[in-house]
Amino acid sequence: MKQPAAREWSDPFNSFNSLKGLLYRQWMEGILAGEFLPPIEASIDPVYRCNVDCTWCNSRPPILHKEGKAGKKMSRDHLLRLTEFLGTWGVRGACYAGGGEPYVNRATSESIVIASQTGMESAVLTNGSAMTGADIETAVDHCRWIGVSIDTSNRDNYAQIKQCSPKLFDRSVQVLRDLVTLRNERKTRCEISFKFLIHPENAHTVFDSAQLAKDIGVDYIHIRPAASENIHGGSEAAYAFPVDSVQDQVARAFELEDENFRVFGIRHKFSPTMNLARSFSRCLASALLIQLGADGNCYICVDHRGKNPYVIGRHEPDPTAIQRWWGGEEHRRFIEGVDIDRCPRCTFGPYNEIMERVIEADAMCMNFP
Repeated sequence: MKQPAAREWSDPFNSFNSLKGLLYRQWMEGILAGEFLPPIEASIDPVYRCNVDCTWCNSRPPILHKEGKAGKKMSRDHLLRLTEFLGTWGVRGACYAGGGEPYVNRATSESIVIASQTGMESAVLTNGSAMTGADIETAVDHCRWIGVSIDTSNRDNYAQIKQCSPKLFDRSVQVLRDLVTLRNERKTRCEISFKFLIHPENAHTVFDSAQLAKDIGVDYIHIRPAASENIHGGSEAAYAFPVDSVQDQVARAFELEDENFRVFGIRHKFSPTMNLARSFSRCLASALLIQLGADGNCYICVDHRGKNPYVIGRHEPDPTAIQRWWGGEEHRRFIEGVDIDRCPRCTFGPYNEIMERVIEADAMCMNFP
């Protein structure tokens, strides 16, 4: 088996470098002291419905194919009140994503505008196909970044992995082109990315997707493995990735980089087989973020969204109720009781490691620049 290319990026000052967690020392110290600050980010799921059905989606079992969860949607009134509360509370960023396609909820763009008005930055993870012209304008004008999940280079493979009409590939690619064109015209700060989750059924298209992304004119392509344990309950054998082929394609994709296009092949969070890996012993970093479900529940983290055993509170009907339990004894006890051996791939795994090794053990000798 080939080892990954020596670099995952040429410039370490990028959003995907997990050492970014060192910026959050104040929040991390608060968590360890039992004095939680408002979370840095709110991950908002405006709706539990999607217009595609990706084979690897981590929301399929607990949400999109789950009776009592599928189809739930935040009302416009509640979503806007929630957004205003988050900004007033002190949350820094709002990411619209997750338990479905955010633009299936037609109030998402309004929420993004309110987030901007309250001082938050916004970001969106979307497949793009449900975005209107007005949504594109709002995203370009108000978002710090937007990631469009295309995940392949061609219509037929798109229809296969997303179990939908190939026409949605054309629509998503066109939306991505429109985002780039408008952003360039308006010269806004919004970064636009082509998202690619590696799966055995699309792994052969990694390089061609990078070429397509560059041709469209996005700022970067973000490539990482799908997390098999989200679907198959932790079995590393669930996804047999063609690792050597993927490594070769990512290495070729790096050669496409120039001053306007970058490649982020995110592999440092995974094992050599591109499956589950852990470098920490406790769930510590989850309170850097609050996960807000379309069902009115708050979940401990993005990786357990929609799972009833991981509900830590409610945001509906009254968003301000969050302040009454956030960082309280029950919240802290819940985090302490998390069994990481039952967790899927941890989005904040490197941040947990930073908390253990840098904040607690002072492995970097903080007081000596």
